[in-house]
Amino acid sequence: MNIRFSTRALIDLEKLHDYLLEKSPNGYRNVATAIETTVRDIPGNLFRGRKTPIGEVWERVVPKYKYIIPYCIRGDTCYILRVYHSSRPGLDYDAPLDVREGIAEK
Repeated sequence: MNIRFSTRALIDLEKLHDYLLEKSPNGYRNVATAIETTVRDIPGNLFRGRKTPIGEVWERVVPKYKYIIPYCIRGDTCYILRVYHSSRPGLDYDAPLDVREGIAEK
């Protein structure tokens, strides 16, 4: 299964990098590794996450660091829609979901 990140998810990751790397390089590496591990686990456990108000979107949580990763599956591709801390504004579930726009392959 392919994994692709939305433009918004890539922006989330860039902001995380810029914020945490300055404060704690080791902390950044730990958080980044936990997020990467969670994302890589999604294709093997598609519906292990929690359901959202949009039936086709699921969320995985990185428990130790409280990051939320909403994703959806289309065909043989897992689309990562966002990567955000639970204290931050998340995915707008009232907005139309369009995974065709602004997707980068990983």
